[in-house]
Amino acid sequence: MLGYRRHRVSVLGLGTMGMRHVRVLSALRDRFELVGVYDVRGDLERSPHARLLRGEEEAIALAEVVVVATPIEAHGGAVARALSAGRHVLVEKPLCPTAAEARALAAAFLRGPAHLFVGHSERFNPVVRTLARLLRRDRVLAIDLRRVGPSRHCEFGVLLNLGVHDFDLAAYLGGGGVVLQSALGGRDFAHALFATGSGAIGHVYLDGASAVRSRAITVTTERWTYEGDLLGVRLFRTARGTASRTEVPLPLEEPLRAQAVALGDALDGGGGRREIATGADGAASVDLAERAALHCGSAASTENLSVFAPA
Repeated sequence: MLGYRRHRVSVLGLGTMGMRHVRVLSALRDRFELVGVYDVRGDLERSPHARLLRGEEEAIALAEVVVVATPIEAHGGAVARALSAGRHVLVEKPLCPTAAEARALAAAFLRGPAHLFVGHSERFNPVVRTLARLLRRDRVLAIDLRRVGPSRHCEFGVLLNLGVHDFDLAAYLGGGGVVLQSALGGRDFAHALFATGSGAIGHVYLDGASAVRSRAITVTTERWTYEGDLLGVRLFRTARGTASRTEVPLPLEEPLRAQAVALGDALDGGGGRREIATGADGAASVDLAERAALHCGSAASTENLSVFAPA
């Protein structure tokens, strides 16, 4: 069995997601030592799980791994400084607010010894983890993703704020490359049609202003139709030949905890690197979101907009 060691980690940003990372990392004492946390807001109460540090520089200096959970517009600078110092980084999604900045960070990781990961934690939803295992046995024909419900206002729009989750899932479950075919919508809602490198077709529907919350995925293969409820954490499978429908049992684990374990495994050279999103994965999702937003803003355009995620 592959052994693992304890990694020193710090957290930058103590908003909702930052505090969730603090809670999860502090509970995984056999994998991580939480050396401290920092937020630019100086009036925060002290965290019960970690020492409040004096600045970003100290947070980077003390750690081997830096978790960046700052506002989106601050991601690029913090990630670049941590990577330049030779620290591994897990940054919350989206990687950056622009595709150009995201691609530059992904390229910077390739030039250095540190690893860059992106917190596309939806990969660790029990429904998605189970689908990833089951879909290895069948060719994916179609993927339909629906993400609606009230969300916090994001100046960058629904495609970057929410859509990056689903573009990443399309690449992750559909077989690598994603080609955007068309997109319609506005700041709070959008429809996008895509194809994957393996030949599947797909659709993403986003609505950040709906009063009803729903996160659903339907995957069609040659033999099965899978219907997943990512909020209710249930997965059903229907045989395409007989219409026989059964519920698929799911191993329940908090996605953020499963992601943290995969992070530790990846740093230790284990299998977690196959699950956790890399910098290149994160950059591809931002690129797709940006291109879809541009397409929404140019209804007259008939250009086929394409971007390929790494296999």
